[in-house]
Amino acid sequence: MSDALSQGKHRLAIGLDREPPFFEPLIADQWVIKSLLQKSIRRGEVEIAQRAALTFLAQKGSALWRRFMIIAFEDIGAGSADVVAMTVAGSTDGKWRKQSGGDIVVAAHLARLLAEAPKSRSAEHLITGSNDHPSLEQERRAVSSSSIADNLAAVADKSNSLTHRALAGWCVSGIGREQEKVPGSNLPALLDTFRQLGVPEELVAATGIAATKSREPIALMVPLIWLAAHDGEAPTVSEASVPWSPVLDDIPMYALDKHTRIGQEAIRSLVKYNSAIREFLERHVAPAQRHKAAYMAAFYADAAALASKLSWDGADQLEALGTETDLLKVGVPVEQIEPLLQLFRANISHLNKLRAHTICKKLGLVDVATILMADEED
Repeated sequence: MSDALSQGKHRLAIGLDREPPFFEPLIADQWVIKSLLQKSIRRGEVEIAQRAALTFLAQKGSALWRRFMIIAFEDIGAGSADVVAMTVAGSTDGKWRKQSGGDIVVAAHLARLLAEAPKSRSAEHLITGSNDHPSLEQERRAVSSSSIADNLAAVADKSNSLTHRALAGWCVSGIGREQEKVPGSNLPALLDTFRQLGVPEELVAATGIAATKSREPIALMVPLIWLAAHDGEAPTVSEASVPWSPVLDDIPMYALDKHTRIGQEAIRSLVKYNSAIREFLERHVAPAQRHKAAYMAAFYADAAALASKLSWDGADQLEALGTETDLLKVGVPVEQIEPLLQLFRANISHLNKLRAHTICKKLGLVDVATILMADEED
């Protein structure tokens, strides 16, 4: 498989600046930096992504390369199979990185490529919806009791739903906590099925390597999304505006989401002090689930925003499935999902003010939240 990615490394080397970039490390914990890396890539913010990547490399060392691969499959995916292949090629060959200028040089370049690439979160929506949506329980039971041969046939059958093919492929792969408990697997056969269906060899090879090294099943979804996106009219890339975010001590507030302690605290404050959000949650969500529902709604309001997006027939429906699944899991009734998301989108400014206030309180600084909001109005 590594030979199949040799061209990816060659293309990656062409754009490398062999001089290590100068950068000032960001002052934040690893969770904030990890969040900032992924969100800035989603937003196409190259300089922030590079600085976050190099800070993360300084904090966590080789953990950056696994993070890059997950971001490539979760946020780029079918948007650029080329960038996905280059990311896997560069992230899994330490000897090549050393020969090509070192980890800092390669990390900065990959952060740029990922930030500039067209984005697709369809693989994330597919794995989330397939694994957890209540309406697909029967499909999950069917594939879990099927033979490897039958599931491979299901993956190859284009008349099957995308979710059924995803579940069948996941079951065959043996990748991920749930599937590793299922007796028998055949990842090579699944990869061969992708090849026979017409998935580019580089993407197949990258998928096999990333799935094996990361143990994340999302990698297996990208070939299926690529096939769906290229079945019929060619996919297109559309540009989109992302919610404005203030910056405090070089950290954009959008990084403080449900994956960070400060982000969670700020979202809980929003529920406490924003009467519209608090009353909505009190009406529609059980007490034990309200904070989780708020975390998830805040994530979709600004942390999941993409500056560019791959559009194809079926992408919007898949995004709706993934979003609905995530909100159902945290106790939001299906008919209240869109009203809740609209409410959080309308109150991003309030959330950002509370994010800034939370940071200032923890650091013992003067509260600059009001100043940040004034910057927004300007």
